[in-house]
Amino acid sequence: MLRSTHPLTVGVNVDIEWIEAGRAGAAGLYGRYSYGRYGAREGIWRLLDMFKVEGVNVTFFISADDAGRHQGLLDAIQADGHELALLSRMTASAEDQENIGFQTMVEERDALAKLVGHQPKGWRAVDGLLRVQTLRDLAQLGYLYDSSAQDDDWPYVMSEPGAELIELPTFEYLTDATFYASYHTHERVRKVWREEFQAIYAEGGYIPLTLHTRGDHGSGRAERARVVAEFLNYAARFPGVSVMRCDELAARWREKTDKRDAFLGEIKEPQAERQPLAAVPI
Repeated sequence: MLRSTHPLTVGVNVDIEWIEAGRAGAAGLYGRYSYGRYGAREGIWRLLDMFKVEGVNVTFFISADDAGRHQGLLDAIQADGHELALLSRMTASAEDQENIGFQTMVEERDALAKLVGHQPKGWRAVDGLLRVQTLRDLAQLGYLYDSSAQDDDWPYVMSEPGAELIELPTFEYLTDATFYASYHTHERVRKVWREEFQAIYAEGGYIPLTLHTRGDHGSGRAERARVVAEFLNYAARFPGVSVMRCDELAARWREKTDKRDAFLGEIKEPQAERQPLAAVPI
């Protein structure tokens, strides 16, 4: 496993405007409903500028629907060397029949591929919920990785005959919306993210820093973008740390890890694997 290096991966979850537009209805994008639109007009451009200054490439998750309304944004993201992955609007509802769900996945993949010029390698469920069959479907559709779970400190590979998919878990305490949606201060975010980094660096793991561009619970506003920049600068001081796009991390993990599971539906009992502490001083 990759314990000789401590990769820091930054996943940016681009949530632009569709949630707010739907909730606002006939009233239009007024007041608090315009926070999502702020991401497309201001927030994401500020983050792109910040990433360029910091010299890092990251992953942006975007829905095919939003992508279709923001071709200029897609072009700017790719021009700066970032990855575009799919933020799926498909839900795991009981009414969602298997063939309908699969067809939705095909349509979303093909729509985003047409806009960006290549098939996306990554997929994330917008609500973090998905069916077990969805994971197999992702492998069948040619995806390299999923990033919807919160069940491990490390990425892992799910495999069975004819299907393989890397899982890149996320973590709420390394997600900006966890704090900003509850009106925590910027100083609290700085403190918690540094503490999480220190602990994960010492024990071994990776840092799935998940950001949003929205104006309310995202990192697109000026001071919040500075919080992200400060975190990246802090992490860069530690030996072995690198910022990776999700596709790069997933490809690296597939080649070098022995951390493998069956697909979720075939795990009969909880599987606990003790993670030894790394001898890394803080």
